[in-house]
Amino acid sequence: MTLALLVVFALGGGPAKPGTIRWEHRLEDALKKAKSSGKPVMIDFWAEWCGWCHRLDQTTYVDPEVSKLITSDFVAVKIDTEAGKRSAEIATKYGVQSLPTIAFISPTGRLIDRVSGFQGPGPFPGTLETVKAKAAKVIGWEAALDKDSQDAAALFQLGMHMFEQESYEESRDLLRRAAEVDMRRPVADRKQARMLIGIIDRYDAKYQRAEAVLKEGLALEPATEFDPKMLYVLGRVYAAWNKTAEARVTLNRVLSEYPASSVAQKARETLVALGH
Repeated sequence: MTLALLVVFALGGGPAKPGTIRWEHRLEDALKKAKSSGKPVMIDFWAEWCGWCHRLDQTTYVDPEVSKLITSDFVAVKIDTEAGKRSAEIATKYGVQSLPTIAFISPTGRLIDRVSGFQGPGPFPGTLETVKAKAAKVIGWEAALDKDSQDAAALFQLGMHMFEQESYEESRDLLRRAAEVDMRRPVADRKQARMLIGIIDRYDAKYQRAEAVLKEGLALEPATEFDPKMLYVLGRVYAAWNKTAEARVTLNRVLSEYPASSVAQKARETLVALGH
């Protein structure tokens, strides 16, 4: 008996029973089916040694409700993360750091959501319904960009979504494209886009670019709830840039102009740290 099977039996239950889900085994085939059907793709990342991966097969995937939802609303594919270079590249692309991981992607390959760890047949249908709703939005934004690559609303929404999924490079690219054409968008959205770009640039140590985009956002009128947040991020940019004087001035603006804001205490703490 293999070590993997010993782990499976230790977790409870015997070999997995065959389910009704039709699994693809190549991402390229799954994406092809997704494009023709308009469905999102569900990727089950697994490995032979992963006992909880086998437990998914034994319990969650054979559950009638789960099986029905996956079959009707998704294109399912299994990726063995240890099956070769291509499988490892796919796992890296979708941020797989532990097993099991289930990633949901659009027909174009854009990440919709990701579930790390085992989920039983009880909660998993709710997860699938939540992902289905997210997928409808993402696929809709992608369709809007297919019609008009400069659709500011779609660029902004997709950029926000990718930021939430921690796909920061793609988020920054989408938000920058949105910022170039968003003159008619709500001011709050325009400011938020620039704030997120500034956050990403700061973490990439691109301080001059971060400063420029944050100042651009602050110059937009009228002020919104994002102004104190942008000032705080700008202060952090200056602190990381070793421009201590500019950092103090900017953070003190948060305290003087927006003392009741959600970032006021963080600004105060950062000023104390700068003092030391």
